[in-house]
Amino acid sequence: MAVRVELKPDWARIVFSEAVDGITSADFHYFWLRHNCPCLNGCRHQTTHERLIDASVIPLNIQPLRVETTTTDSDEPAVTVFWAPIATKNNTGELELPREKEHASVFSVDWLRNNAYATNREQTHDLPPHDANLVTIDYQELADNYGDTANSTLTNTKLTADGAARYKALLFDKLSQYGVAVIRNRGSDTEDIIYDFIDPSADVIPTHFGRIEHLRTDNTENANNDQLGYTNSPVRLHTDLCYAESVPGFQFLHCIRPADVGGDNYFVHAESAANYLKTEVSRRAYDLLTTVPVRFDRKQNKFQALHVSPILRLGDTPDPATNEHRLEQVRYSYFTQGAQTSVPFSELREWYEALQVWDKLLYRDDFQIKANLEAGDVVIYDNLKVLHARNGFTGARHMAGVYLNSSDLWPHLRQAKEQTVTTEA
Repeated sequence: MAVRVELKPDWARIVFSEAVDGITSADFHYFWLRHNCPCLNGCRHQTTHERLIDASVIPLNIQPLRVETTTTDSDEPAVTVFWAPIATKNNTGELELPREKEHASVFSVDWLRNNAYATNREQTHDLPPHDANLVTIDYQELADNYGDTANSTLTNTKLTADGAARYKALLFDKLSQYGVAVIRNRGSDTEDIIYDFIDPSADVIPTHFGRIEHLRTDNTENANNDQLGYTNSPVRLHTDLCYAESVPGFQFLHCIRPADVGGDNYFVHAESAANYLKTEVSRRAYDLLTTVPVRFDRKQNKFQALHVSPILRLGDTPDPATNEHRLEQVRYSYFTQGAQTSVPFSELREWYEALQVWDKLLYRDDFQIKANLEAGDVVIYDNLKVLHARNGFTGARHMAGVYLNSSDLWPHLRQAKEQTVTTEA
C-alpha cells in the first residue's frame, strides 16, 4: 500500500492510499517514532527483538533529519525516518553517543497502521503567525497614494478620507486575523495616532502610570515608574495589567527613539499558541493552565493590585460545533505572578511542568513575530490574545505606550472596513 508523508513541526502524518477499517491517515509524534524504532542496531536486541532503548534518553522535541517512503528487507512498503544520533545507555548504564552519522528507523506501512493511535484527526491547529510581513502596513506608501497635502505638516502626514478608510480597513484586517499590526513610517505625533484606532469622541484608558506611558530609562513624566518597562532590561513575553479586574483590550507602542543597540520587540499570538498546545502538544497542560488559578500581584512603592485567574481563561458557553469552550483571555505575566499556593503538594510539579511546556512553546522561533521599530513606527496588539516582549538594550530608547478599549476600537475600524467594501463593490 502506497503512502504519503506530511511532516508537521512536531509530528508526522501518514496518509494511506487505501482506507483499511476506515483509516485514511494516522498521526505520529516524532518522539514516539524514535522510541519505537525497530532496528537491531541498538534499539532492539538482535536475538530476542526486545526493546533496548530507554524512553528517558529521547528528547521530547526530537526532529527527524528527513523522511522517505521506502521498502523493508522483505519488500513491504515502508516509511524510513532518519535521525541525528542520540546518546543511549551502555552496559554500565552510562550515556554514550554512537559513532553513526545518522540513525535510520524503518517502519512497515502495515505496522504503522496497526499501531496507529491518532487516526483521521480533524481538529488540529497550525503554528501561530510568525511572518512579520503579514502584519506590516507601510503608512508612507498610503501617504504617497492618498496623501492630504493641504492638511499635512512636517511631523504629521494626513490621508484623504478615502486613504484613511483604506488604512483603517487594513488595520481591521490585520488585527482581526493576527491580533497585531506593525505600522511603518506613521509619524511623530502620538496624540494624533491615537485616533487612527478610535473615534475622536472616545479616549484612551488611563492607568496608574498615567494617560500615556513614556517607556524610557530617564522617565520623569509617569507615576509609579518603578517597574521593568522603565529599565533597559529585557522584558519577556507577557500581557499587560494582569492584576487588574478589567484589562485593556488593546495597547499600542509608538517608537519615539529606538535603542542604540537591542530593544527589538517580539510578539506571540497566544490564542493560536494555546490551541496548538491543546491539540498538538499536551491536552493535560492546556487543561491545567485553563483551570488552576494564579495570583497576579502588582506591588510597587505607591501602588498595589491583585487579581486571581487561570493563565488561560475560557468562555462560559461551549462552541456548538466542537463542544469546546473557546479561549477568551490570556493573562500571562511572569513579573507579577505571585507565589503558587492553590495547588496540592503532590500536584504542584505537574502544574509547573505544564507551565514550562507552555513557556517553551512561546519561545520557539516559529511561534514569534519579530519587529525592530524605528522612529515613527507603531505597533498595536490585542492585549487579551497577544503576548509582547522586548530585548534588553543600550541607549536612550523611548516608546510611548497607550491603552485602548476594544469597544472603542472595533466599531471604529469596522466602519472603515465596511466603507471600503461598499466603495469597491
